[in-house]
Amino acid sequence: MDELTPFSLRIPKALARSIEAEAKRVGLNKSEYARRALEDFNQRVMHERIAEISVRLASQSAAEAQSMEPSTSDGLA
Repeated sequence: MDELTPFSLRIPKALARSIEAEAKRVGLNKSEYARRALEDFNQRVMHERIAEISVRLASQSAAEAQSMEPSTSDGLA
């Protein structure tokens, strides 16, 4: 595992109680539970960004391919 560093944040009391209860239920301490939740969220956000960029690039690529369509019949192929 990477070297750990302290990271402090303020959360609503209800969320803190929920995290504590769920961490206990799955057999993790609060820090490990919260760390995993943050890692999952961060990974999900990154996947969404990659998907968005992929869609944008596919659209640009399709547009470029369509703009080159007339050149496929110019006898140079």
